[in-house]
Amino acid sequence: MVSLTVLLGLCIVLFGVVGAMRGWAKELLVTSAIVLGLFINAILEAYVEPYRTSFTLQSAGTQFLIRAGLITLLAFFGYQTPHIRALQEKMAREKLEEILLGLVLGLLNGYLLAGSVWGYLHEVGYPTDLVVQPEAGSVLAMQFENLVQYLPPTLLPIPHVYFAVGVIFVLIIVVFV
Repeated sequence: MVSLTVLLGLCIVLFGVVGAMRGWAKELLVTSAIVLGLFINAILEAYVEPYRTSFTLQSAGTQFLIRAGLITLLAFFGYQTPHIRALQEKMAREKLEEILLGLVLGLLNGYLLAGSVWGYLHEVGYPTDLVVQPEAGSVLAMQFENLVQYLPPTLLPIPHVYFAVGVIFVLIIVVFV
């Protein structure tokens, strides 16, 4: 059995390695896709009344699958980026910087994706037998509670997610236009 804290760390490291191999420009597109997923989930649940009504009537497991499915699907399509030829010559000259920036953005993407999935799982109370909550009052339970407050869905509520979308949009315009 693996703790969710260890699994989160492993996912972050794995995404960091993938980011180092792919490069920062492609990883920036993945970051934008994940932030867009957080944005869509927040907007649908806060402002679209028919969605919110039907969403709250669903079981906890279904709520988790809808939220995590949307963000995972957008991340998947973010990783399906085309070959970016405009940056190819510049990337050949700046290989070390490309790898390091890709690593940093990959680590961020791992945190955003795996942290969001864990955050959504925590919000609905771990409705599956695949995840066993630690005993209340244990060291692991206290680690969970301390870490959950730093997961993306908690750090990016409605007003903050607007700023995140704006920053990502500006970065994409600066890099790709």
